[in-house]
Amino acid sequence: MQTLSPAPAAHPHAALNRTQGFTLIELLVVIAIIGVLAALLLPTFTESQKRPYDVAALQCGRAVVTASTAYRASAGTYTSDLSALGTDVQEACQAAGVRLNHHGATYAQGIVAYQIQSNATTLAFEVWHPSGTGFYRYLSSAPDPVGSGNKLNRLFTW
Repeated sequence: MQTLSPAPAAHPHAALNRTQGFTLIELLVVIAIIGVLAALLLPTFTESQKRPYDVAALQCGRAVVTASTAYRASAGTYTSDLSALGTDVQEACQAAGVRLNHHGATYAQGIVAYQIQSNATTLAFEVWHPSGTGFYRYLSSAPDPVGSGNKLNRLFTW
């Protein structure tokens, strides 16, 4: 009499007839999601890198206004000479690479200019950094200086 040997035990994963890993569709979906997130975040990241330059321009503008007000109190008039405003202004502006130009002037984004338009009663200039995203404007005798952005309170983007 012949004895029958028991059938071999089935492998626990025998029903799954596929190899381990991700399908091409799954990989493409993940890559697409990463691409969309990168497209959304890249402009924000780029703008945040330029923000310190805009802040440096604003600090320079405030230093010029403060020093010009003190200069006018002692001399009776504003000055167009940046070096007459002291070392604090020179440090905040020239050392930081910030540019000044007289208000309403036509200029290129990267020119080196340190010009302030002034007389006995008016102080006017625009201040920017070549690596920033725009410029700030100051005009002491504007009809609506705050509303029109003429008190260093608004960044005019390029």
